[in-house]
Amino acid sequence: MMSCKVFIATCLAILSFASAAHAQDFRVQVAAYADSMPPSYFKERGLDRVMVSIDQMGLFRYFAGVYFTREQAETVLEQVLAKGFANAFIIDLEEQRALTGATCPYNRPNRPIFVQDAAQEGKVRYIYFDFGSATLSAEAENEVSLMVKALKANPKFSLKIIGQTDGVGSPEANLELATNRARAARNYMINHGIRTDRITIKVYGEAEAELPNKDEKNNDLPENRKWNRRVILALIDPAEKQK
Repeated sequence: MMSCKVFIATCLAILSFASAAHAQDFRVQVAAYADSMPPSYFKERGLDRVMVSIDQMGLFRYFAGVYFTREQAETVLEQVLAKGFANAFIIDLEEQRALTGATCPYNRPNRPIFVQDAAQEGKVRYIYFDFGSATLSAEAENEVSLMVKALKANPKFSLKIIGQTDGVGSPEANLELATNRARAARNYMINHGIRTDRITIKVYGEAEAELPNKDEKNNDLPENRKWNRRVILALIDPAEKQK
């Protein structure tokens, strides 16, 4: 008998694809995150064509393709694991259908799209910082300016700014640094015509890190830490909140 926990886990894994859904029953899930990831995150790790779908729990699920046979999927899985995505696994849709016996209530049958296309939707953007810095780079300013344009084009929208850091330093110092990073983004927007009452800030510091700052042997992971030195900019559509 499958446990409730396993049932939920398998349900969350099931996706409905817009095409070739009957023949290509194998998926290689790269990872699942609470936040959407920028295309560069996967590209720098050697995955150029990653697809994304959002399930009913709001998780962003990233896939390295769809395949006709398990052997094809296993080959790709080995490549994905070798690139550092330790939680990657194969989803056998036919097997999941047999286990659940029905359409999974946790699945959201939306069309999966490539990460590059998801980033172009512009509802969530990320800006990154140098170690110990709260200064916006030219690239960061460009990302913030895109949100300024979006807010000006949509007067009813608001913006949530989330400040984060890596795990170097004390928790107190990281909270202060994350606050300064979030304020840098907010101040840029205010200076470019966005009212303060349209912007909210939430600060995590080193908590809620996107990737682990250290491995199981307590060794630093600098390639991971750079992804945690960030601010998330999320557009809030009041119409979406009411759904």
